[in-house]
Amino acid sequence: MLRRKWVIWGALSQATVLESVRRKDLYVAMILSFLMIGMAALVGRFGVQGLDIFLKSATLTVINLLSVILAVVFSARQLPEEISRRTIYPLLARPISRTDLLIGKFLGVFCLAGLGLLVFGLIGWGTLSVYGMHPGVIFWQYLVLRLFVLMLLCAVTVTTSVFLTPQATVTITLLMAVGSQAFSQSTLLLDKTSSGFGQVLLRGLYFVIPELNLFDLSGKVSHGWNPIPTWVLAALLGYALIHTLVALSVGAVRFRKVAL
Repeated sequence: MLRRKWVIWGALSQATVLESVRRKDLYVAMILSFLMIGMAALVGRFGVQGLDIFLKSATLTVINLLSVILAVVFSARQLPEEISRRTIYPLLARPISRTDLLIGKFLGVFCLAGLGLLVFGLIGWGTLSVYGMHPGVIFWQYLVLRLFVLMLLCAVTVTTSVFLTPQATVTITLLMAVGSQAFSQSTLLLDKTSSGFGQVLLRGLYFVIPELNLFDLSGKVSHGWNPIPTWVLAALLGYALIHTLVALSVGAVRFRKVAL
């Protein structure tokens, strides 16, 4: 039974990837990668001495933002487009459940997001290496943790798209991704001054909303830190998987009740 599920999910995810390739979505990632190279080359043209931390930080910021934007945009439109184009009906006419469709779409956009991240990462690593700044092992750990973030974001975005329009989904998910650190810091500050139901609510939100800043090694890469322990990577993977599974479970329950 589980093997059959994996075959279905694999076929659906493959179809999602092929559709995005035909729509030339990945070319956007390539163009943005070249823009990143141009920015780094411009800095290097004026002399990179003394600007190594700035160049590393700028490169990682570009990788962070563009990978998140691509993941969210890919994920937000999958199910709504299937419904609006009515291509969902022949899919569900086969022995495929709505949960299978949601999971297959998630796996597909996660693969696309991971491919985009790999492109950005290789371009960033190559650019830094050209100017004699070899980031080391922690750079690849940084990419692994970014992959965990994209997995979580893809799951949350696919689930949110079941409740809201694609435009609202993109807006809310990007706000969550960009404002995660500010929200967590604000929640901790307000927790000290609140009490009763307000305090319980704040603490609940603190644990429910993913702490994406936990996965950010940008500062450590920029300043040349040593690699982080493997157990930290494993713990963060577990954290990301829990939030991913919860998000997909909520999406599956909601999607089964959506009138098509």
